[in-house]
Amino acid sequence: MIFDSLQLQSFLLLARERHFGRAARKLFVTQPALSRRIQQLELNSGVALFRRERKRVDLTAAGAAFLPHVEAIVEAMEAAHRAALNAAGALAGRVTIGFDGAGSYTLIPRLIEQAARLMPELDIAFVELSSIDQMREVEFHRLDIGLVRPLPHDAAILTEAVFSEPLALAVPAGHRLAGRRSPRLSDLDGEPFVAYSEAGRYLRDLIDGECAAAGATPHIVQRMSRTHSILALVSTGLGVAIVPAGSSAAAFDNILFKPLPIATRAEWHAAWSRKAPGALVPAVLDLLRGLDR
Repeated sequence: MIFDSLQLQSFLLLARERHFGRAARKLFVTQPALSRRIQQLELNSGVALFRRERKRVDLTAAGAAFLPHVEAIVEAMEAAHRAALNAAGALAGRVTIGFDGAGSYTLIPRLIEQAARLMPELDIAFVELSSIDQMREVEFHRLDIGLVRPLPHDAAILTEAVFSEPLALAVPAGHRLAGRRSPRLSDLDGEPFVAYSEAGRYLRDLIDGECAAAGATPHIVQRMSRTHSILALVSTGLGVAIVPAGSSAAAFDNILFKPLPIATRAEWHAAWSRKAPGALVPAVLDLLRGLDR
């Protein structure tokens, strides 16, 4: 029995996302193409791996049993690739990676941990820049890789989703929603709210869209470009905010972070130059792809 690596990787991502549309976007394929991969994998395995429902998919009992073995196979394939690169001396050297400030909460610590474990000879120089500025620096080859929010970009730049995290509601201690285990977006209708500004438009549009879909219109009292600035205002009691859940690592003792019952996740993309990328870029991209597991 032969399994295609793309089919196995597609299976893993769909098993994680439980949604064909989101999984297809992260794989940079169309939804019909992803469906064909899964159908072919099921045909090859001889069993149904997913139950299709109107808005989501779930693993069947066979799919749940299949999952840990696929994880082991994909991990072994990546380990073999890293071993070959290491033997060729391709995992040693210096790479310059940009990141937006909010990436320091979850994304950058995971990257440092993985690099220390899997690429100990790699020397990473981090540069903190906005996503827009990173795109410019990547285009002019002053950054090897940028870790950015999804944004429109020049055709000279390639991007790939490498990490995502859920959204959470940040509320001041003592707020009326502080006692709720999992507030609903409808609870925010008319609520004083600290929002992202145009400079943080990816998160602004993401959050505005979720609130609109829930029929909630928060009362926006301030807009800020950076997550840390938003949390600083929340800590004063000015209002509540929706932020990536990893922001809970920020040192604000008087803010509570509440999970939200929504499937949407905030994404980080790797961005690199289409023209003459650095020699280490493919290996670092492989490392980044393993962060979301």
